Amino acid sequence: MDNITFDKGELNMPHPKFEICHASIAGAKPYKHGSHTLHVCSADSDIGHRHFTEPEPIVCKWCGSKDIMKYGISEGGQEYICKVCKRKFTNRDMPFGKRSTAENIGTSISSYYDGLSFADIARHLSESGNPVNESTVYRWVISYTEKAVKMMESYKPKVGGIWIADETAIKFNGELYWLWDLIDKNTRFLLASYLSEKRGTYQAQRLMELAAKRAGRIPKTVITDKLAAYLDGIEVPFGSDTDHIQSSPFAAQDDTNVIERFQGTIKDRTKVIRGFKTLETAIIILDGFLVHYNFFKPHLSLGKTPAEQAGLKIPFKTWTEFVRGDK
Repeated sequence: MDNITFDKGELNMPHPKFEICHASIAGAKPYKHGSHTLHVCSADSDIGHRHFTEPEPIVCKWCGSKDIMKYGISEGGQEYICKVCKRKFTNRDMPFGKRSTAENIGTSISSYYDGLSFADIARHLSESGNPVNESTVYRWVISYTEKAVKMMESYKPKVGGIWIADETAIKFNGELYWLWDLIDKNTRFLLASYLSEKRGTYQAQRLMELAAKRAGRIPKTVITDKLAAYLDGIEVPFGSDTDHIQSSPFAAQDDTNVIERFQGTIKDRTKVIRGFKTLETAIIILDGFLVHYNFFKPHLSLGKTPAEQAGLKIPFKTWTEFVRGDK
């Protein structure tokens, strides 16, 4: 378990007296973040066959109207003007209603979850000739994170029978909170995360239940540290069907390597919570990290993402592809 301290004033959160769950699983929605529709196109993968579809009609990037006309060339791209809203736009790689390309937006989101601040990202884009402010980057991250979390909830990973749980202390504004995490040893898939004020049996049990719901199964073995809360926290939901290995350091060298890498991942995640302003935002970002870690960030020891290792096939491999696919 790692202790992480945040300076006073860094987080401006209400004083919650309840448990907060932010697992990326179907049905686990502590907050409703709005309704979004994501249209995904699938491709025929038969080798030797090419399938072409008619190009989509060009519509106004601002109001969606098809009543448009060409308006000259700008920066190497065709420019259009909308007869309805009277706004100009180019037919470049820009998502609907956005002034920046999908590549810039997707790269910014990925960079944020890798630990860069909104200010660092905005400065980098400005230096590259794409001036945006911090609030714009923030809106990109929140908007596309909500959509990605909603989409990825339905995917059920094929995980192994050995799971590793860990809890991390986070202190801010003089209050101590706990981040509970559970990862599958075989695929490195982060099955569940859980934020709480307390560190007891109920919290440990809740973590196990969330992970089992996401995986669609119970584990053969759960490896934890020596926290007493894990005893009944594992026994109550799983019974005698699950072995509980409670050791620190972990008995096997292989387990030690896995848990050390896992704890490194948890430390990486704490970098992205420096900008929390509200509890709702905190939950959105923590859910987004699960998506980033599981689906978009290749694991060093696997050479692929945990989602790929778990047999999941999704139409997007990067945040940029996800942004580009959002219509």
